[in-house]
Order: sequence, then structure tokens, then C-alpha cells
Amino acid sequence: MDFYRCMNHPMEASVAQCSRCGKPVCQQCYDPETGRCRHRCGEMVHHHAPNMTEQPKSTFWTFVVTLLAILGGFAVLLLTICGAMLFSY
Repeated sequence: MDFYRCMNHPMEASVAQCSRCGKPVCQQCYDPETGRCRHRCGEMVHHHAPNMTEQPKSTFWTFVVTLLAILGGFAVLLLTICGAMLFSY
């Protein structure tokens, strides 16, 4: 019966697949808590400083960006309509 081999230990059969990179990993390389391979993708989880907190998103700036995007869309629509009217004569 054919089975996949671990990407780090070619003599070991794989027991799982990394949820990030999709490569087969053996029991020694698989981290069940993260679902990732320990040696490559698992290291990416721990690169953040332990005392870093995620900044809350500002509702005000989200509203401003949304409003500017809507106004920009209307401006492009208006230019398209006016351009079509100018070039149709």
C-alpha cells in the first residue's frame, strides 16, 4: 500500500498534512495544537513579541475610507456618463 512520507524524515510515514503549506508530516513534525508543521509553518506563529497586543480598529477611519471609496465610485460613474454624452455627438 502506498502512503506519503514526511517532508523532513523520508523514512517516516506521514500522519497528517500541514494546514498552511499542505505538506505531509510525521508525528514528530506535526503540531496538533496549530495543525501545522513544527519546523516551518509552526515557527511563523511564534514570531510575534509576547507583549504585543493587537490594536483595535478605529470605527472613524473605517467610515472615512468607506465614504471616500463610495464618492470615488460616483465620480468615476459621473465621468463615464459625461464622457459618453460628449463623445456621442
